[in-house]
Amino acid sequence: MGEEYILQTYDICKSFAGNPALQNISLNIKRASVHALIGENGAGKSTFINILSGAYIATSGYFEFEGRHITQLTPREAQDIGIGVVHQELNLIPEMTVAENIFLGRELTGQGGKIDWKETNRRARALLKSFGVSFNEKVRINSLSIAEQQMVEIIKVASMENSKLIIMDEPTSMLTEKETDQLFKLINRLKKEGKTIIYISHRLDELRHICDTVSIFRDGHLIYTGGIGEHTKEEIVQMMVARKLTEQYPYVKGEAKGIALKVENLSQGNFLKNISFHAEKGEILGLYGLVGAGRTELARCIVGADRKSSGAIEIEGRRFSLKNPTEAIRSGVVYITESRKEFGLMLDMHVGFNISISVLRQFINKLRHINRKEENAQILRMIQELSIKTESSEKVVRKLSGGNQQKVLLARYILTRPKVLIVDEPTRGIDVGAKVSIYQILNKLKEEGVSIIMISSDLPEVMGVSDRVLVMYNGSITGEFTHEEFNEKAVGLCAFGEKKG
Repeated sequence: MGEEYILQTYDICKSFAGNPALQNISLNIKRASVHALIGENGAGKSTFINILSGAYIATSGYFEFEGRHITQLTPREAQDIGIGVVHQELNLIPEMTVAENIFLGRELTGQGGKIDWKETNRRARALLKSFGVSFNEKVRINSLSIAEQQMVEIIKVASMENSKLIIMDEPTSMLTEKETDQLFKLINRLKKEGKTIIYISHRLDELRHICDTVSIFRDGHLIYTGGIGEHTKEEIVQMMVARKLTEQYPYVKGEAKGIALKVENLSQGNFLKNISFHAEKGEILGLYGLVGAGRTELARCIVGADRKSSGAIEIEGRRFSLKNPTEAIRSGVVYITESRKEFGLMLDMHVGFNISISVLRQFINKLRHINRKEENAQILRMIQELSIKTESSEKVVRKLSGGNQQKVLLARYILTRPKVLIVDEPTRGIDVGAKVSIYQILNKLKEEGVSIIMISSDLPEVMGVSDRVLVMYNGSITGEFTHEEFNEKAVGLCAFGEKKG
């Protein structure tokens, strides 16, 4: 049996300050296979892979890697025996070249111990060619797209001497459909070469395309392991969350309460072209389109992050020309970026600071000091109302799950009392249960009369929670659908440029 499996774990447990994070995890990973680990944020997946990669030491239990008995090891030892990790947050140095990053920590040296840059570049060039990428070894990492950077990280791990088990943590969370297909081809190639992949993802639909086996984690327990095709998506979701999701997309019918935002003939250069639409108070207006359709560009123009060429914007009947996002917030229009980690949150600051930073002026007293008591009261209120899972408001945001990070960002801007809330890909990279929680927060705001514009690349999501949907293609609106009119085929055709008849 040992020959069949590259990795076998036995009753692995891990506790933090007496709180169990993993309980008796016994799992077998077959050689030359793709094995998916899924579960809600906080289910124990990251703790498990951190033990395998040497970042954590198990409280009890052990594992066998290629027959070797292991109770603990360092990250360097894990790398030396053939275990590599492609983290969700890439471990690349932006100012260094592709070649320098690939061989970082295992530099090729020549006579006198000096780095042999000619040989480093030659080997990196050969690796890039073998993996079929289009960029060269001398470009700097900060000049590459996120997808290209991810390829560098995968090549770096896969090319390590003795690399046998590669752990990929949410590898497609920032990729387009085309880039995802390219990644899948790369994974299949690695599998044919005899390498084993542990694949962590919240995107259940993609697992059937790439994985052989799936293991489901829930609340620190291993709930299920089996073939990827043995259960429906709905059955898998129910095992993940231990509760029946009667509606994956909880829709609450909105009541039109007047126009909150009106956009007339908005254009930006040669891209956004004469866009006109309105958003009602107390509705969720979905904005759907493929990558590059212009949805984010439209939102940025509305809030003044990018300058529009022409057009008019009205907020509750009053015309505005917003010069920047700060002015937009003061006028009641808030934009929450799709890149919460890069441009939204201050990851190394605590939860409370991230929530209150946009409304600190509300808490300044007559002595020009911040009323900390009132500030903390509002922070705790938002933590409770949005069910943010954190031990305290002093916890560093980086240590929260993706879903709870998104709630912190929502809490910050809910405190500004927006009239119009534009949320860009609000559920990207978070698990099924956390998604439902985000939808419920948006529904509550809708019922309070806030106008919500939700930008999403997930068509079932857009159709599931929106009252109306606008479809964009190549900088223009090609269709508008009410909730009653939603039709996946018709919306999809508009997304590919066919105007609604």
